[in-house]
Amino acid sequence: MNKIELKNLLFLSRLQVNDKDHDKTIEKLQNTFEMIDQMNDLDLDKFEPLNNPLELTNVSRSDVEKNRNKKEEFLESSPKSDENYFVVPKIVE
Repeated sequence: MNKIELKNLLFLSRLQVNDKDHDKTIEKLQNTFEMIDQMNDLDLDKFEPLNNPLELTNVSRSDVEKNRNKKEEFLESSPKSDENYFVVPKIVE
């Protein structure tokens, strides 16, 4: 990588680096690219991919349907009710 390529890369990525740090940035990028190349050269065929490096399982409850319609119970426990509705005092006139 040269300084022109670095300037193009910085422009495309909307980053700024001082002119005095260009050489250092080029060196760091080259080291990063070398590390990526080394990782690409690894033979990983004998390993299965991991979804998560930690061997944890999610604890979850069973999915059981319950009858949660307690409308009648709530209406009975309310101070006032009219058929299927709560009766409340009028607030706004």
